[in-house]
Amino acid sequence: MGHKFEIFSAGCDLCKKAIEILRNNIGEKSEIVEYNLQNPIQEEIQEKIKKYDINVVPSIIVDEEHKYTGILKSDEIKKIIEDT
Repeated sequence: MGHKFEIFSAGCDLCKKAIEILRNNIGEKSEIVEYNLQNPIQEEIQEKIKKYDINVVPSIIVDEEHKYTGILKSDEIKKIIEDT
């Protein structure tokens, strides 16, 4: 079963690194959706920012339940996938 990873990004180096680490550590059945928070921010993305209380980037949402800020390590990503 795949997982949905949503990452809120500003296009900075830290955000790009977080996306790269996710891509290198999730399986083919999982999906990554990137929300770019550079102006203008679409209304749909603004609603998600409110829903998940996003204040810092990169912020990572997993299956609409888990929120992480910053870059996850490979072992943390694997633990998330095992626990959900």
